[in-house]
Amino acid sequence: MFALVPSFATRLRSTTRIERWSLVNAVAVLLAAVGTVWLRALDPILIVGVAMLGGLVGLERARWTPHGTFGVANGVTALRVGLLGLLAPAASVGPWPLVVLSLLFLGLDGLDGWLARRYHLSSSFGAFFDKETDALFLLLLCGLAAFRGVLPLWIVGAGLLRYGFVVVLFLLPTPRKTESRSSLARYVFGTMAGVLLASFLLPPDLSRPLVAVATAALLVSFGRSLWGIVAPQWVLRES
Repeated sequence: MFALVPSFATRLRSTTRIERWSLVNAVAVLLAAVGTVWLRALDPILIVGVAMLGGLVGLERARWTPHGTFGVANGVTALRVGLLGLLAPAASVGPWPLVVLSLLFLGLDGLDGWLARRYHLSSSFGAFFDKETDALFLLLLCGLAAFRGVLPLWIVGAGLLRYGFVVVLFLLPTPRKTESRSSLARYVFGTMAGVLLASFLLPPDLSRPLVAVATAALLVSFGRSLWGIVAPQWVLRES
């Protein structure tokens, strides 16, 4: 077991600074999730998640965009981070305010990517900032659904899949610690978010099977990404 420690430390040193941030972020959110489940409140994951995203902005301040400026695309993503704090208050008013706010969040998700491509602002920081904001949004939706009795508590585990995936990547002896975000992954994310929102409006007998199917698709998506990273490494070892 002790032989694994230097090996892991060596792999950690070979990663980029933003990849190491992603590991710290994943561990921090997973630990915060324990407090969230214990307290049946979203505050721990919201505070930790937003604080970690703020830390990412500060950490990568020289690499926000190819031009060095923060950029309008990242500005839209920052706006989406701000909207995360309104999810719980919107849900307390009723399901429709939550759905409308979430649809605005998802619409802005498409806008920031388009702006990054249109104005040549794409960067590693922007990609992480975007996908980690999406992951936190999905986790908060899962928490809201669980704590309001809309869905069983296990749905919080579905929201934590992204964070568990990052930790597993770092534990495996693979050089790649960042997955390529495919079109399939985006469709699965959108479907999962849509089904979660629908669960606030539909009867449980209808919504819960849909959520189970969407969660299975999310598991397959992460499994596919993990296999895409691990399989080439195994091929190299066998050749």
